[in-house]
Amino acid sequence: MARYNAMEETFTEIEVLGKPALFHDMRIDRNTVPKGLYLYEVRHDDEGWGDPVQIAKDIMVNHFGSIITREQIRLPVNGYLDINPEKDWNYAGGDCRTVKEFQEKYPLVKKKEKEQER
Repeated sequence: MARYNAMEETFTEIEVLGKPALFHDMRIDRNTVPKGLYLYEVRHDDEGWGDPVQIAKDIMVNHFGSIITREQIRLPVNGYLDINPEKDWNYAGGDCRTVKEFQEKYPLVKKKEKEQER
């Protein structure tokens, strides 16, 4: 199964579960995602290719695409998070097309900075 280098691909900036993410419709090689970012795969519904309905570390059947986030997504014990495509997935979004642009627009917040914000 072919996997693509995250640093060489063009993405679509989206919002997943209320947080910014990058989306690509192919499988991304986990080893090419920079430290501090998180890679997940998305499953589409059984009826077609239009609706993302589940997020997991690896999706074998009904693969919809891959997402990269700057924050971890908490997955249930079974490893598969069901999502509502109308509420949890939004294509309206930003202008980031590369991982580098995403990292610049959404810099990682260090642990000390997070604690100071509280």
